[in-house]
Amino acid sequence: MTYILGMSGAVKGKKFELRNDRMTIGRNQVNDVVLADEAVSSQHCYIVRHGDRYYLHDLNSTNGTMLNFERVTDRAELKPQNVIQIGSSEFVFNDETTAASDSKSTSKLATSAMTKVVVDVERPVINPTFFESISPFGPRRKSHRKAWAILYAALILGGAVLLVVFLKALV
Repeated sequence: MTYILGMSGAVKGKKFELRNDRMTIGRNQVNDVVLADEAVSSQHCYIVRHGDRYYLHDLNSTNGTMLNFERVTDRAELKPQNVIQIGSSEFVFNDETTAASDSKSTSKLATSAMTKVVVDVERPVINPTFFESISPFGPRRKSHRKAWAILYAALILGGAVLLVVFLKALV
């Protein structure tokens, strides 16, 4: 069985099986995997099977598709335990059929060097509503328009009062 497992965002813990030769991913409802994320294009990417291999294709999406933290420009071959990032959602690719046959043919050294991905289902993922805390430029300056408007109004009002007092003193 071949599938992608959601690791973060709204798809965390969800398993999407690749039942056909092609699985489309995007924001549009016609996709096999629909991601309600503004960073995801309507037709973002797809996974296709060629023989016993799977490939990830980016469809010239605006924000790109990442495979193991590297941008996919056209297509990239998927291996078990590869991490796919689409918008704010991350998936782990698993192909149990090739993993079983590969485990028989690979050495223990190659297996021990493989990165293991741990999915923490208990802790919820919270997407930040703003990114001030992670900006390389520091927090955004806060606008003080209201304070300046009040100060200008007070100065104008004070000037008007002084003008009236001065004019009464002359008469």
